[in-house]
Amino acid sequence: MQPKPVLFTVVGVSFSEPRFAFDVVVPRDDSTLFTGFAGVLPAVTAMENHGETYDHVGDSRTVRLSDGGTFREEIVRYVRPHGVVDANPPPGEASTGHFDYDVTTFTGLLSHIVSDATARWTYAPGTTGRTHITWAYAYRPLPGRTFVVRRLIGPLWMRYMRRSMRNVLAAIVDERRAGTPEPEGA
Repeated sequence: MQPKPVLFTVVGVSFSEPRFAFDVVVPRDDSTLFTGFAGVLPAVTAMENHGETYDHVGDSRTVRLSDGGTFREEIVRYVRPHGVVDANPPPGEASTGHFDYDVTTFTGLLSHIVSDATARWTYAPGTTGRTHITWAYAYRPLPGRTFVVRRLIGPLWMRYMRRSMRNVLAAIVDERRAGTPEPEGA
């Protein structure tokens, strides 16, 4: 029997509507958000093997890491949040956005520790004008490797996720400062 996934989750709050946060973060170059950690966890350096867009269920890409490793991501759910005006929800309510992908075909060090992973990003409306961004990432350890994922990789991975979430939130703030307008009716 294959081991159960080991789940790690971080949450951040953006002072922007869900659609704005989603539209800033999801299409962004991952190398600006996932910059490695403490010389142990590698940074994202490039994405390859995908078409002009990466925004539909079934789209896939290969992610290259600074240590020479790679992995494959495939979108399994892509739901862009709508604004208040878009679908006429009750006043003050916007929809929740989802960007979920499965991670497979690890090379490098991780190929000896995990078989696959899942990533789930949720952009949920908070109080007016805010978004709760949840990033859940679950590694499925290879047999006999659960302890390594949970107790050795896990603490570093959580620090990496928290720092990456700060990068995500900063990117949203930078986009607002640059004058990108919030979506109309969001």
